[in-house]
Order: sequence, then structure tokens, then C-alpha cells
Amino acid sequence: MDIESLLVSFCLLSAFITYGLGLFVYAKNQKSLVNRLFLALMLAATYWAIGEFLIWDATGYENMKFWLKVSSFWILVPVLTVHFMLAYTKSPISERKNLKYLLLFLYLPAFVFAIIEIFSDNVLTISYIPNFGYAYSPSNGNIIYQLEAFYDLLLMLFAIVLSLSSWVRSVYRNRQQSNLVSAGLIIVIAFGSLSGVILPAYGIYIPNLVFIGIVFFSLIITYAILRYGLFTLSPESAARNIMRTMPDGLIIASMNGVIRNTNHASSEIFKRPENELKGLTLPELIPEPVYTNLTKALFGKGMITDSEAVLQGCDYTVISIAGSVVKDPEGIPAGIVLIIRNITNRKRGERALQVANEKISLLSRLTRHDINNQVTAIHGYLILMKENGVSEKVSQYISSCIDLISKIDLHLKFAREYESIGSHQPVWKSLDGMITAAIKELPETKVRIDLLISDVCIYTDPLFEKVIYNLLENALRHGESLKIIQISTIVKTEGDLMLTVKDDGVGIRYDHKELIFSQGFGKNTGLGLSISREILRVTGISINENGVPGEGAKFDILIPAISWRYCEQI
Repeated sequence: MDIESLLVSFCLLSAFITYGLGLFVYAKNQKSLVNRLFLALMLAATYWAIGEFLIWDATGYENMKFWLKVSSFWILVPVLTVHFMLAYTKSPISERKNLKYLLLFLYLPAFVFAIIEIFSDNVLTISYIPNFGYAYSPSNGNIIYQLEAFYDLLLMLFAIVLSLSSWVRSVYRNRQQSNLVSAGLIIVIAFGSLSGVILPAYGIYIPNLVFIGIVFFSLIITYAILRYGLFTLSPESAARNIMRTMPDGLIIASMNGVIRNTNHASSEIFKRPENELKGLTLPELIPEPVYTNLTKALFGKGMITDSEAVLQGCDYTVISIAGSVVKDPEGIPAGIVLIIRNITNRKRGERALQVANEKISLLSRLTRHDINNQVTAIHGYLILMKENGVSEKVSQYISSCIDLISKIDLHLKFAREYESIGSHQPVWKSLDGMITAAIKELPETKVRIDLLISDVCIYTDPLFEKVIYNLLENALRHGESLKIIQISTIVKTEGDLMLTVKDDGVGIRYDHKELIFSQGFGKNTGLGLSISREILRVTGISINENGVPGEGAKFDILIPAISWRYCEQI
């Protein structure tokens, strides 16, 4: 195969590749302007490649001239390249409102040059070259050709500038996308320059090499799609798309609190148009003292989470604010980013739930109080009956009734304690402080209690102290030969904290290890460990018994990584 045939085959190969690639990208997102423009660009490249193939496949002057005229709209390829790059880089020029300017300054000159090519030989001419045959060449001395070449050069340079500027501004995956797109464009332009400028200057006339560049460009674009998600996550659109579609309000402000950018959700939360929000200051939106506390946290710690505020105005709107200070590449604070969430409905729901819980709790307390009074009265009458003298059999019945009343009283006590579980918000509390307080509540004992714990704080139900008390009290009550209780902590590899309460008593049988956490099981009331597990579950903390029978009980309390901190961090 000679060099001419090889180059002509590249035209046909380019046509097939660009056509398929354009349809593939368009199918990924038919609503995207970037994807639609890329399809148009690839179809134009396909049209140009087929035209070039037919030109060099033609025999005779008239046939070559016909296909040369048919291919006159090849200039749409660089025009669509620029339009695609404008949309790809999210340039304001590509916005719909500027379409008339694009048609006037971008597309109209291209159509004018194409029409001139069709009806004249001022741009390209066909000549016979000995030992080669017919070939077309640029009309170098013609002013029309010079204007078109200059226009085409400007288009290509502009496309490269857009691509490189996008590469400079982007990071990580987006930079890789821009890097590949820029490389592809440069390759196409380099091959095009060879055929359009360099080789004709030396009298070398061969099929257009630009299609070799287009094949490489298509392969590079395909790699960028598969490896870096090109046309799925474009460099300049990612952040804007996130801002536009995120349900929470986003505010970007300077360090002095002047708002520089917002999204649509912010407009809905603050009941102001987006263009009015820009230029306002944060104190105009966020009431005191929330704003002062917010700035102190931001400038002190660099971030803030879940700071609530009620917006001023006739509508009751509650917002939750999270944010951080953004630093430039040199580490200097450059601005503030705030995430605003409208939690009005959540707060209303919480209030309704709180009222319902208060009503249920009140009803429970009143009912329990009335039952307790009646049970106390019955207990008193039974004691009087027994003291006034009855038969031995009746006395046994009365004793059984008194025992049942005692159990009813224990159940009422359990209901009272169970009711308080989860009724208060979890809080950060010192583990050492809670253990110390629990030890003080224990009866005097000769059993030694060793503390081997870190200085940590736990985010838990305020009743956590009662859990520790129940474990220690159970050990003293049921340990029999008990001499030492050891309370220790260890940080596991997953980041969780293991709190262990271990004794050297008789331990717990293997078949009783889960039963001890059931209500009603046990030698005493059977309520302590059942309540303890429920208290811990409020904040996702688990408890299990892993001791060896005969060697002592061992309760392991697993505290998730998110529920504990070293106290100095709180």
C-alpha cells in the first residue's frame, strides 16, 4: 500500500470513529449542551473525513472538483470545536442569552467562507502534478484564502487557550480530563498545520493529515471517558452543578462576611432572590448571638457544625448552620463556606413529639401513682389481717399476697426507671466522673476497685452512670468470693473504645450470659441489667458478658468511635 492510499484510509477510519464516538457521548446525557455540541462536532468531522476520502478517491478533474465543493463546510469543525470548548469550560459566552453573538461572530463567517469556496476557486484550487495526478492546494496569494486561514488559526488558538485555562483552574480528576482534552486538540492542530501550511509551502500535496490527528484525538477522548469520567463530571461544571442541585443552602463569603456566591436553595431559605443575596453581609441574614458565636468558632477552630438559629421575620424558620474557613494553596484563610439547612419541619416534629411524650409520661406517672397508692393500701390491710390472728392456711395466703404486692411494687419501680431512658438528650460526660459518682453510691465494702481508664468523655444518655452502678452493685451482691473489681479502657484498631468491668467472683454460667439481660431473670429484681442495656442502646453502645465461669464476670461495653473523645478535645 502506497503512502497516499494509507492516508486516504485514515480518512475513512476517522469517519467511522468520530461518528460512533459522537453517538456514544450523546447517549450518555442527551440533555447536556456539552454532549450535544460534541455530537455536532463529531458529525461535522465525519462529514469532512468522508468528503476528503471521496476527493482523493475521485478520478479526473471534474469529479475531484465536485467533491471539493461538497466538502466546503469543513470549516464548521473548528467553529464547533470552539463552541464545544466554551460550553465544556462553562464560559459565560456559551450561555443561551449569548447565542446571537455566537451565531454572528462564530458561525456566520464560517458559512460565508464555505459559500465562497462553493462558488469560486479563491480558497482552494485543483491542479495537475506530473507523476502524481490531480491534487488540490490552497490559493496562497488570494486575500480570501488568507482571511479564512487567519480566521481558522484564531479559532484553533482560542480553543487551546480555553482548554489550557480549564486545565490550570481544575484539580485532581478534572485536571486529568482537561489535560487529555488539551493534548487531543494540540495533536489535531499539529497534524492539520502540516497539511494546511507546512507541506504545501514545500510543494508537497498529499491527503489531509488532520484525520490522523482526529483518530488520535478520538482515542484520547475515549480514554478520558473510560478512565476519568469525561462528559460525566466536567471540570468546570462539577462544583456549579453540585451547588445548583444540592437541597441545602450554600453561601460563600469573604473573611469579612460579605457574601460572594449562593445557590438557589439559599434563596428559598432566606426568601430573597439570589442576586440580592450577593453583596449582603452575613450579619444581615444570621441573627445574634448566633452570628457572633459562629464567627468565634470559625476563626478559632476553623469550622462549626449544627449551630441553630431562628430567622428574623414573620415566618417561623429554624436553620442549622455548618461551615468552615477555606484556605488558599499557601494556607492563608481566603473565605468562609456555610451550609444552611432548613430544619423548621424537623423542629416542629420534635416539638410535637416532645408534647406527646410529656402527655404520655404524665398519664403514666398519674396512673402509676394511683396504682401504687392502691397497692400500698392493700398491703397495709393484709398486714393488719395477719396481725389480728387468722388460721395458718389463711396466713399463708396473706403472705403470698404480700409477696405478689412486693413484685408489683418492683414492676412499678421498673416502669418509673424505664420511662426516664431516652427522655433526655445525650450529652458528653467524663467517664472517670461517672464511675467515681457510681462508686460513691455503693454501700461500704472491703472489695477493692481498680480504675485503669483513660481520660475520655462519652456521648451517652445521662443515665450511663446508673449502668456502672448496676454492674458494680451486681458484682458485690452476687460475686460471693469477690475481692477485686477492675474497670479498664482500651482503644480498638477500628477506633472504638472498649470499657471493661471485670471481677474475680464466681462468674456467670455460659447458658446464662444472655438471659441475665432479660427482664425478670436473676436472683434479685431482675431489672438492673435489662435497663442497663436499654440505656446504652440509646446512643448505639452495646454490652455483653464475656467472663469465664468460676473465674469471674467480665462485662465488655463497646463504645463506637463517634461516641467518645479524649476529654481535652471536648
